[in-house]
Amino acid sequence: MILETKNLTKLFGIRKAVDELNLEIPDGSVYGFLGPNGSGKSTTIRMMTGLISPDEGEVFINGKSVQKMGNKALTSVGALIERADFHKHLSGETNLKMLARMDGTDMSRVQTVLDRTGLGTRGKDKVKTYSQGMKQRLGIAQALLSNPRLLILDEPTNGLDPQGMKEVRDLVRELASEGITIFISSHLLDEVQKICSHVAMISQGKLKTAGTIEDLLKESDLLMTEIHVEPIVSAIKLLSNQDWIHRCEEKNSILSVGVHHDKISDLVQLLVQNDFEVSAVIPRTSLEDVFLSKVGAESQI
Repeated sequence: MILETKNLTKLFGIRKAVDELNLEIPDGSVYGFLGPNGSGKSTTIRMMTGLISPDEGEVFINGKSVQKMGNKALTSVGALIERADFHKHLSGETNLKMLARMDGTDMSRVQTVLDRTGLGTRGKDKVKTYSQGMKQRLGIAQALLSNPRLLILDEPTNGLDPQGMKEVRDLVRELASEGITIFISSHLLDEVQKICSHVAMISQGKLKTAGTIEDLLKESDLLMTEIHVEPIVSAIKLLSNQDWIHRCEEKNSILSVGVHHDKISDLVQLLVQNDFEVSAVIPRTSLEDVFLSKVGAESQI
């Protein structure tokens, strides 16, 4: 395990923002850290990177305690905490050179990380001319200056348009293919499912479930089932009144219904008995289903 937290706990007043959190992040993984806003994700990352101290527990990186060894435990770590922030009147290259000089990093790394994040031809342009997606990639370039083995990204696609999200997503995939372990927090379930190999879900500071995405999807007992049914408006009205149906919504003229595995036949039977024409039933499992099953609708992202 390249990163572990053991009984990690942080209190703000009487509220436990993080509550005895135990995580194990395998070397070489892309690890998604999921939870609603306010669930303790950013607080956890700040403890992982030594920005704040836990009230209990420890963070270990390559077996070294961040709390006991400080920066010596963080030598192989690069991090982007929340939104990237740079001097907008300076170029991307100049911003990175200033940071490299402060950290004693070889200046040759600046052009290397600009190229690596797709900013090689824009390095001399002022940051104020960058799109938000480019600024986030510049933030990742900053995190890569130290040539880390572990990259920690806190909400890297937050506030980006679809193109910016795709740019960051593609970059994360490329970095992972080079053997960098990536720990990425997010509240965007679909984004995490597209790029991560593992995931942990927290709510109110507590770990709800963790494992490979493949295993979690197999184990999920809640399905979002697509149903081709007519008339759809009347079907929604009928199904929305059933307490065993967790969600019911229309997407592109297809009914999407949240039910447990053992209720799919009951769902079809109910529709047929009420004279609805059902032409197709397609069970689909997603991280959203797992989240609703493990965390509950009261903490929807």
